[in-house]
Amino acid sequence: MAPTISNITWKLHHQRGRIHENMELRRKMLIDSHNQQMRNDRNNILSHIHRLQPGLRKAFLAMRLEKIKQEMK
Repeated sequence: MAPTISNITWKLHHQRGRIHENMELRRKMLIDSHNQQMRNDRNNILSHIHRLQPGLRKAFLAMRLEKIKQEMK
């Protein structure tokens, strides 16, 4: 039994829909992963800032924290 053009077209159309869903899911996962990494970086910097003595290093870390906050917006 030879496949008809309509069957092949339907299968390709259905497969294209699944691929598009997978790409959207992958994109969403990448964005969520990036946001989680940014939150982790911010929390890590905050924990270091609270343990340091006032000085140049603390000012540098505060500047990095501000930069990350700007990137998250």
